[in-house]
Amino acid sequence: MFVAVQGAGLVPDGDGVREKPALLLLLGGPGSDHSGFKRRFSRLCDMAQVIDVDQRGNGRSGDGDRAD
Repeated sequence: MFVAVQGAGLVPDGDGVREKPALLLLLGGPGSDHSGFKRRFSRLCDMAQVIDVDQRGNGRSGDGDRAD
């Protein structure tokens, strides 16, 4: 499975750090990938860590073994 992560999950907050929420994007349809949406959803990186997933058999993710 191909996964692209945009933005940090932990960010400085005073003397410590705080965790930002994660936004999981399950994109695609037959053959498509996350790249067409990357610029649009990267604007959310100020509020959340954005995780793009190319589902099995789509985009940069291979089909894998169907028995698995």
